[in-house]
Amino acid sequence: MSSHLSEHKRGEEEPIKLILHRPVLVDEVLSFIRDGIWVDATLGTGGHTDAILTRFDEVFVYGIDRDRESLEIAKKRLGKFRDRVEFICDNFSNLEKLVSEPVRGVLFDIGLSSFQLDDARRGFSYRFDGPLDMRMDRRNGLPLQRRLRHLTRTQMEKILRNYGEERRARKIARKIYGLRDKIETTGDLRDLAGKDPRTLSRVFQAFRIFINDELKNLKEGLFSALSILEEGGRIIVISYHSLEDRIVKQFFKENDSLVALTKRPIRPSEEEIASNPRARSAKMRVAEKIDDLRLTIDN
Repeated sequence: MSSHLSEHKRGEEEPIKLILHRPVLVDEVLSFIRDGIWVDATLGTGGHTDAILTRFDEVFVYGIDRDRESLEIAKKRLGKFRDRVEFICDNFSNLEKLVSEPVRGVLFDIGLSSFQLDDARRGFSYRFDGPLDMRMDRRNGLPLQRRLRHLTRTQMEKILRNYGEERRARKIARKIYGLRDKIETTGDLRDLAGKDPRTLSRVFQAFRIFINDELKNLKEGLFSALSILEEGGRIIVISYHSLEDRIVKQFFKENDSLVALTKRPIRPSEEEIASNPRARSAKMRVAEKIDDLRLTIDN
């Protein structure tokens, strides 16, 4: 199941800095890990898996990510654990097809990495001027700049309202639609969305969710994770906005074979937020699969 990955194009200094980056809520994640086979469904540059394999000698990880460049960095970072990790370049919505054996747990960190956000060529952030792409997997689909030309004004408004929870969705959609054929860069979109950082964040979030079909993938990924989870296995999910957290909370609540181990979502400490401001919005929920006997007795 290993993937042949393209060579990373950047210089050596930046990947080294990324390798040393501390993942979000790492200590909290480690507190729920048990020995066995795990899936890191959003491997990214490998931060959580690095911490897991360092702490637990009896853990094997399937590391999945749809971003080839991030996966290439993770391969270098986790080279010392080559016998205890397998890399898979794919969408975690296909988890059930990618991993053919029962697993002890599945970890989802549903957010962009610093590597993705800080690369102007990827088009994820309004802070950098670059091509308006936003695809996590640049092998498939069209970049956002081209997709915009095929959207109606009403579709744009729905994207901004449903995925960004933006109250000015109609006004912003009208601006974008009027100039859709001229929008090429993140700067072009930023100029149309306005100057308020909160609005910019919501607009960019909305189009990123749309272009990558993130909410649908999350729902499918959670169902796939449950299907390969062994009895007593755990699903750990770190989300970064209310749309994702709502899906996770509802999924845990509606599945009788799961019991939530976190009554409320776990949040980063003030110390972690101070050292990594991007962790501020993170929420972590954990659920455990109930064994068949316990499920029968409870019913």
